[in-house]
Amino acid sequence: MTATAAPDHPESAADPVVVVGAGPTGLMLACELALAKVRTVVLDRRTEPAEHAPGQAVNAAVMQLLDQRGLGDRLREQGMPLPGAHFSLIWLHPELLDPQPVRGLLVPQNRLEALLEQRARELGVELRRGQEVTGLDTGTGDGPVTLRLRGADGREGELTASYLVGADGTQSAVRRLAGIPFPGSGWTVAGSVGDVEVDFAQLAPNHLGAHYVDSGGVYSGAPAGPDLLRVITTGLGPAAGSDGPVGLPELQADIKELTGRELPARGLRWAERFTSVSGNAERYRHGRVLLAGDAAHSFFPLGGLRLSTCLQDAVNLGWKLAAQVNGWAPPGLLDSYHDERHPEGERARAALDAQLALMEPPGRTAGVRALVTRLAGLEEVNRHLVELVTGVDVRYAVTAPGADDGQDTHPLIGRRIPDPAPLPHDGRGLLLVPEGADGLPLTDLAAGWADRVATAVAPDGVPAPALVRPDGHVVWTTGAGEPAAALARWFGEPS
Repeated sequence: MTATAAPDHPESAADPVVVVGAGPTGLMLACELALAKVRTVVLDRRTEPAEHAPGQAVNAAVMQLLDQRGLGDRLREQGMPLPGAHFSLIWLHPELLDPQPVRGLLVPQNRLEALLEQRARELGVELRRGQEVTGLDTGTGDGPVTLRLRGADGREGELTASYLVGADGTQSAVRRLAGIPFPGSGWTVAGSVGDVEVDFAQLAPNHLGAHYVDSGGVYSGAPAGPDLLRVITTGLGPAAGSDGPVGLPELQADIKELTGRELPARGLRWAERFTSVSGNAERYRHGRVLLAGDAAHSFFPLGGLRLSTCLQDAVNLGWKLAAQVNGWAPPGLLDSYHDERHPEGERARAALDAQLALMEPPGRTAGVRALVTRLAGLEEVNRHLVELVTGVDVRYAVTAPGADDGQDTHPLIGRRIPDPAPLPHDGRGLLLVPEGADGLPLTDLAAGWADRVATAVAPDGVPAPALVRPDGHVVWTTGAGEPAAALARWFGEPS
């Protein structure tokens, strides 16, 4: 295959990629597709953006992904740095790591969603609200997908998609209609979340921060705005009740059960009950239907790992799907989305199940919590757990044609390129070269892929040479085969 200046939508100029779900995953994916000039339509059954979203923080991995698209600082203006990281509410020490990791951010999830929606609209994404998917026809697998829709006014219609991505949450209609099983561990966690008007000076110490309660449960209280406290209460026994609105008396009862006292509340902005299930879809791709985010995997949202796993799906899938639509994808590139992200969804889900197992039942976990606390004081254990819970330890089993035996043992291959690599904000890959004459042959070689791969001199502290995919992961360095073979494996044939 020889690529020339590819048209925007060579597979089907009339049929967009359709993303179902305008949460963080769907919006991030839409931005990634739009960067590659792929016509994208986002559908959401809600008529308005979620005024209240339960998430209250993003971890280091999310900030890395936003930074690589030039969005990190825009979100930092709306939040404050997270003070640390924890495993099962056993506090860790990221400040002891070298190099220092990017810090997570304490910020309500609806602000992240608003930022991503604004960026998607800037890039030309079409967002259609009040549209519920009621059916789909996947055709023969080689043709487009037809969606049946019902609007908020009850009117029904159809939409044809070149590819369909379900990013519509744990109860995904796309996953159900595509017939994709969603096996899990059986963990079900229920609780309540809401924003309470308070005077911070009157709060008790245990009304701020995240705490594991020895009687069995988790309490979290974090600033969500001036005189506004985001409260999350979680019971770890058998889930009871159902999702839906909660009044202040019920929320206060949950708070008192976990902290021993009610909040000195002035009022309640909103509150609702939630139920979190643990599962991982059997497959993330079924022909032209793909799953991402909570539609693909779900687990208790403790410490931000759930959100970072969702956004990593979006950034991994976006450039691969765009390559397929734009006509330059090498064989197997789109299939690598499932191959890489399904194990990561399962690993993250298992990591949260392990954290829950350290909490329930409380009478039998005290000894193992004390042991894990001591182990976390060891340098290597601390590093392992910090990188796990912040989502920055993802490593893909990538290969290049002609690679030396054992190339996967190179510490850089498959991992994110270390900061401060100058990842291009336009969604292209990156070839980092040494400074001076040593980098000229590689620069000349990469010219054939200039529409898909930028070239830059590696800054101090960043290893070179290195070929970096648009999602920030390294797929080639010295000893991992020939650079031309790696470029062709991940970015198709040169123009």
